[in-house]
Amino acid sequence: MENSYSFCDLHSHILPGMDDGCQTVDESVQVLRSCYEQGIRKICATPHYYPVESVDEFLARRDASAQELHKALEKETMPVPKICLGAEVAYRPGICYQEDLDKLCIGSSQYLLLEMPFHQWGEEVIRTVRGISNVRGITPILAHIERYLPMQEKEVLERLLDQEILVQMNAARLLHFATRGQARRLLINGTVQLLSSDCHNNTSRPQNISQAVAYLQKKGMDAVLEELSRRSRRIFREATGEK
Repeated sequence: MENSYSFCDLHSHILPGMDDGCQTVDESVQVLRSCYEQGIRKICATPHYYPVESVDEFLARRDASAQELHKALEKETMPVPKICLGAEVAYRPGICYQEDLDKLCIGSSQYLLLEMPFHQWGEEVIRTVRGISNVRGITPILAHIERYLPMQEKEVLERLLDQEILVQMNAARLLHFATRGQARRLLINGTVQLLSSDCHNNTSRPQNISQAVAYLQKKGMDAVLEELSRRSRRIFREATGEK
């Protein structure tokens, strides 16, 4: 089931055995097949990174998992999306001063998928996110913004979103009656600039960008969809060096 827009999925957990996403190589292959069937031709594998291990230890695990997956894909007869490696990096105070933070960016780009703290944000959070951009020259992408919104004060949220950042929303937010109205508003008013799947498997957390695109098309939001698609493609090009 393809859609008429070319999306690069910038947030997924498709690498086997890395986190709470795909657990086996076979499961990863099945998820990638589903992604391709839904029109996703390019995808970023962004396993969770927590500072319980060093960045180099994490990257070694990630690369070994990716190599195992690529080895299996060499035998695959069905088409699958092109994969770029990144990470979903857990926020912590002072993260902007971490010397090797750039190693966790998406591919060779200067975009960092950042999982924000699940509590009310304050001045320290604003300063830290600003520092990632101003001190390090890295553009934070706030992952699944919809999960944090109920906890935030409007003034603090507006100040944070006024920084040099991008905001990502999970496509699933558009697929449920209770949440799709707010999700549309976030897209229309420009709060959200990226739409991704955050897919983990083919059952409870599947690839779903195609369904979200179909819903937005029914609502006449083609201009928004074109901008979302264009931005995701640009980031993927920067991450992979594609022309």
